[in-house]
Amino acid sequence: MRQWLLFVSVLFAASLGYFGWRNSEGSSNEIFSQARAVPPEAAPLCPWRNPESDLKQFFPEADRHTLETRILSGVRTELAEKLGRQPTGDENALRLGRVYRGSQCLGTVLTRRVKGEFGAIELVLATDDGPTVRGLRLQRLREPATVDNALEDTNWLNSFVGKRPGDPWKLGVDVPEVTNEAKQSAEAIVQGARALLILLSTSSEAQTPALARGHH
Repeated sequence: MRQWLLFVSVLFAASLGYFGWRNSEGSSNEIFSQARAVPPEAAPLCPWRNPESDLKQFFPEADRHTLETRILSGVRTELAEKLGRQPTGDENALRLGRVYRGSQCLGTVLTRRVKGEFGAIELVLATDDGPTVRGLRLQRLREPATVDNALEDTNWLNSFVGKRPGDPWKLGVDVPEVTNEAKQSAEAIVQGARALLILLSTSSEAQTPALARGHH
């Protein structure tokens, strides 16, 4: 009798272990499947950090601004031709601040992160409705002091004023040269500003009346 009870106990324990393992395996698979179904997070867009001070600097006559997003996935072929390369994933959409005085649109403010030699550099580009560059500011950068001084030099930043999408956008040609140690980051800024202006110009050409009405 004692042997029979021992046999039943062992069999019962083994059954519990087996079903516990099966349930554990099922739960593990379910969690793994759910994790794989979650898409990776998109890289965060560059925020416009100081609208009030930027508007005061670039559009002192403005009395309001609105935020707008334009989808560019339908003009990728045209963008590739103008940019001279394939558009990146974050160039499928353009986020912009439209600046007004009363009902008159004065221009646009665009932001973008570019890869400097020592970290991310955030640009604020102001344009009129040409679009022509009205001003450029670096709202964040992590460059050493000597590079920072070269990139934030007033004369260098002012050299972007008046630039249009079809201009050369080349250091030493229509943008002044910088010191050798600042050249890589300066080139990133030049190309980032050029790309923003091309995105804006192309998005404006592609807008339909219905889309335009939707943002006003």
